[in-house]
Amino acid sequence: MRREWLALFAIVLTLGRGVVREIEKSAAREIRQRIGDGVFTVKIAPDGVDGLAQGRLKTLTVQARDFTLNGLPFTLEPERPQSGRIKQFVLQMKNANLRGLRAESAQAVIPEVYYDKSLALSKRIFRLSATGVGACEIVVNERDLAAYITRKYAPYIREVAVQITPEQTTVQGVAALFVGEVRFKAVGKLTPRDGRYLDLAEVQIQIEGANLPPESADLLRQFLNPIIDIERDLGLYDGLAVDAVVSELGKMRALGRVWIPEKRE
Repeated sequence: MRREWLALFAIVLTLGRGVVREIEKSAAREIRQRIGDGVFTVKIAPDGVDGLAQGRLKTLTVQARDFTLNGLPFTLEPERPQSGRIKQFVLQMKNANLRGLRAESAQAVIPEVYYDKSLALSKRIFRLSATGVGACEIVVNERDLAAYITRKYAPYIREVAVQITPEQTTVQGVAALFVGEVRFKAVGKLTPRDGRYLDLAEVQIQIEGANLPPESADLLRQFLNPIIDIERDLGLYDGLAVDAVVSELGKMRALGRVWIPEKRE
């Protein structure tokens, strides 16, 4: 009798692993539709022995690299049931291109994510319905920030170079002004604003080595800022708020809150 129970338990475990693999494949398909290239894996860890049958997942981890993304890889469909629960939704990304801005890495951990359990188990279709708010970190180096600024402000700014240190950030290049092409240098601090914008704040601007008059400096400052608009530039219309930027030698580290946005029609 004991052997029969062990055999039955082994069958249940095998079937459970099969269902887990199918749900992982379904989640991977959802990402593939939004990313289209790159290398990524999806791993699911059920919460306890009967976790999968109850729709409880301890973690759902997405690891991705070498890809281009126009928005977050998942969205909510809040009209769906919240019958399944994920304790932690983990995103680990490397070499990610977000609409022309390359990030060395991006990580997010989102708690209390809910999904349609019946749809996932019966049809292997993975749909999220609710989300908590977690923490995220995005790392961008100075070379990639310079390339992004060049693309964003072309043809008005070219030959852009960026230098990031813990104390300050310097942006310099050639600007096409009404008087012709001139070399400029802007020195300030990378600072978030309203969770959505990244500004070069407390900035001092020089043109051809000379400080600009206050009125002219304000005009160029308004033209440069925001350096990054999370919604307009990166397509992250919801789901991310940057609360702090830590500048290091050669790179910046943006820290903030992250959640899964609702699907847009």
